[in-house]
Amino acid sequence: MTVCIVHYNTPELTTATICSLWKHHRDASVIVFDNSDSRPFTTDGLNGFNGRDVKVIDNTKGQIIDFDAHLQQFPDKETGPINKSNYGSAKHALSVQWLIDTICEPFMLMDSDILICQPIDRLCRPRYAFVGKIVCNTRQRFGLEIYRAEPFLCYLNVPVLHKHGVRYYNPDYMWALSSVSPNNRYDAGAWFLKDVKSHCLPYFEIDTAPYILHFGHGSWSTRDSRDWLEDHHRLWR
Repeated sequence: MTVCIVHYNTPELTTATICSLWKHHRDASVIVFDNSDSRPFTTDGLNGFNGRDVKVIDNTKGQIIDFDAHLQQFPDKETGPINKSNYGSAKHALSVQWLIDTICEPFMLMDSDILICQPIDRLCRPRYAFVGKIVCNTRQRFGLEIYRAEPFLCYLNVPVLHKHGVRYYNPDYMWALSSVSPNNRYDAGAWFLKDVKSHCLPYFEIDTAPYILHFGHGSWSTRDSRDWLEDHHRLWR
């Protein structure tokens, strides 16, 4: 099993996520795409799992995806308090798209702020374009109901996506990249779900809640995770 994690400034959470994965899947290969701007991921905290397979892809200075330069293509992008996270949804979706474009094998996409509670290999179903949870984000201001494939834990059948040209990232349908239309109110995973459906590809919806414990919204920048990690230490130590 190959697992891909996009990392943002919380190495203690990413480390615990990987350790919790390895408690159930000792041979899982992990790829960390490091988007942090202040606290990069290192393998130092994985000393108890020597010899395990972890590859870190360094994008801390925009070597692979220069997101600041990318944002300049959207002069009418929204500003204000909602984007204090530096357009995080678009950054995440663009990073996942790079992983899909680069990795030729199926992989499990995992958020960097979850703990794995039980084996997840049963989500790997090669008959489907993806396996994951589908949630609805309602935007009251525009009366929109937007469904998305939740990125917390999602199996992506990359060869199928490549074959049919399915995209995870579409800037025309990305949250806050334009202020001129309510149509691009899509969060990470929303265009992906729409594109899979447009190609009439089979997907398998599953409740991921029994498989993961999620730290919560804003974990990449706004909250201290130490007490939470200590409370749930049995899941990752």
